[in-house]
Amino acid sequence: MKEKPKVHLPAPSYWPIALAFSMVLISIGVVSSIIVSILGVVGLLVSIAGWTLENRAEDREEHHE
Repeated sequence: MKEKPKVHLPAPSYWPIALAFSMVLISIGVVSSIIVSILGVVGLLVSIAGWTLENRAEDREEHHE
């Protein structure tokens, strides 16, 4: 009997939700206030960095097994 190949699924993460919220803030800021847009850009950068670093940490743990 053939063994089924393992499917790698990433761990659940809140970073995509934070990224989407940041993009909404940027969009609202374009209409209302530059301050809201700046907060959105900061959130966007933090979200991208957090999501990227989370994936790299997961890859490192996977190689040690």
